[in-house]
Amino acid sequence: MSRVRIREAVPADVPALADVLYGAFGPGVMNQLMHPGGVTDDAKAKFGATLFPAPGDDSKLGVEVKIWAAELRPEPGQVGDAKIVAFAKWVIYHTERSEEQWNVEVKAMTTEMLGDGSSAEAFNWFIGGLHKKAKPLIRGEANAYLSILACLPEFQGLGAGSALLRQGCELADSLGLPSWLAASPEGYPVYRKFGYQNVAVMDFDVTGTWGITKTEAWNWGATNALDIAGPLPEGFSRSVLMKRPAKPT
Repeated sequence: MSRVRIREAVPADVPALADVLYGAFGPGVMNQLMHPGGVTDDAKAKFGATLFPAPGDDSKLGVEVKIWAAELRPEPGQVGDAKIVAFAKWVIYHTERSEEQWNVEVKAMTTEMLGDGSSAEAFNWFIGGLHKKAKPLIRGEANAYLSILACLPEFQGLGAGSALLRQGCELADSLGLPSWLAASPEGYPVYRKFGYQNVAVMDFDVTGTWGITKTEAWNWGATNALDIAGPLPEGFSRSVLMKRPAKPT
């Protein structure tokens, strides 16, 4: 029996979910740009405060937020509590939205919003850039959007991330909805295995903008989406906007 169990996350899980998010992406160049001195407790708290929708917010425009946690149970014969090692946040747009509803300006974030030690400039450059790229491609289509999929590095390979991804894909299929996501360099191969197709790329000039040179430890997506975008320019990091058509259930 698998030691990984998927369950719906609850607000009490927020501290553990924040630890998973920043543990998963902490070593990456984008997280280091957005949190140059390391992720502070205030930044974790600010993230946690926005993870779950406020009461009633997810009912607007036919929108539903689903957050699932992957717990790792103790090995047989061992005593202890299950540990959250991964989680996923999906935003389900059940109905098509009008242009007035979807074509709104991407809000710029401030350090006060993101938490002490955060770089609003880097956040708006990266996360804001992804949102601006995705908006005219997804438009108002009814869909399931994978907002976050994160797994602690030391627990990768146990199937937690795949189980969470499968859960969301099955939900999308049951609703007859396509699903969209913006793939990180590390996550890209997993998404391809689940049937996600390349739609567009966002190549971020990390070296030219921030003066950071790639090391062998960093994956900047050089082998991703070559069919639609060609080779990745030197000093750039590639994120890929991907779509998975709904499959009959």
